Amino acid sequence: MKATISLLVVLALANASMVQKFPITYGGKRSIMNVMVEVENKIKAHSPLDTIKGVLDNFKSAVASEQGTHDEVYGAQKAECESEIAYRRAEVEDATGTLKIANGILKTSNILLKKTQATIGETENILNTVSLHIGLINDARKEDTQSYNRGAVTFNDAINAIDDSLDLAAALAKGKASLIQVAEMTTKLMKASVATKMNKAFMTPLAALAQITQEDDATSAAERLAQLLQTLRTTVEEAWTSYTAENTNALALFTQQKDLYLASQTRLDASKGRLTTKAENLQGVISVQTAVAQAATNKKQRNQTLWDDAADLCHSFDVEYNAVTAGRTQELVLVQELERLAERRAAEQQ
Repeated sequence: MKATISLLVVLALANASMVQKFPITYGGKRSIMNVMVEVENKIKAHSPLDTIKGVLDNFKSAVASEQGTHDEVYGAQKAECESEIAYRRAEVEDATGTLKIANGILKTSNILLKKTQATIGETENILNTVSLHIGLINDARKEDTQSYNRGAVTFNDAINAIDDSLDLAAALAKGKASLIQVAEMTTKLMKASVATKMNKAFMTPLAALAQITQEDDATSAAERLAQLLQTLRTTVEEAWTSYTAENTNALALFTQQKDLYLASQTRLDASKGRLTTKAENLQGVISVQTAVAQAATNKKQRNQTLWDDAADLCHSFDVEYNAVTAGRTQELVLVQELERLAERRAAEQQ
């Protein structure tokens, strides 16, 4: 019997060690060692078997009650754990989905922004080229206008010289002109010929003017000179009219080209404005989505940490429940051994 009691003591000590390893607050006053001592004393005192079983039944009831309470607490813990882990999992998945969408939008927006900025750069280059062409057209038109004005003065001076020569021809017909006047008028006509680049047209009138003083019939020579000069005047006027028409056509061409470039400039400015607005909108999207991605990242990290913490805590609940339940099971095994021991002892005493 002593050997049996000693074995039970060893088992009880092992069970106590397990309970101490995973301490709980249930049944703090219950002690299998006390029960074993009480049962041993009652066996020695030859107490009735029912009395001994009553002690053991009370202990088993306490263990069962405690296990039931622990089952309820553990069930609540498990439900809370599952709820918390499910919630944190959903939060992590939600943050992951949000982060994926935000990163996708960021990637697309950054690509579009780079393309838009590149297009803005190309548009600005074209605008600079168009502005340069408009400047060149303006400069060319300015130069042509100055050239036309100089030409206008040249033709006007030529016509005035011809008109003066006609007056001189009339004076010669009346014998009222001097050789000095003829020489001066010849010089004027020669200058007009060179200035207008109409040397061929001026050649015959100049020759007639140079020989008029050598003609026997001065009146006829003067009349012939007047006719030549009038023809020259008509030729110069026609040249002036043609020059003016060419200038007018050139002006229309310049205006047409300038209008085309100005229209292109207007379209390009409008396109640049739209592109600039698009770039600004994309930058706004990037700023917002960057903030969304950062918030999603923070949310994911925070909830992942809480998820891990909850999983660790729930695992500790499992370890505690399993360990303490195993301890109670071992207590019941010891109680059964004590009950068999008491029954054998009672049988021996009969």
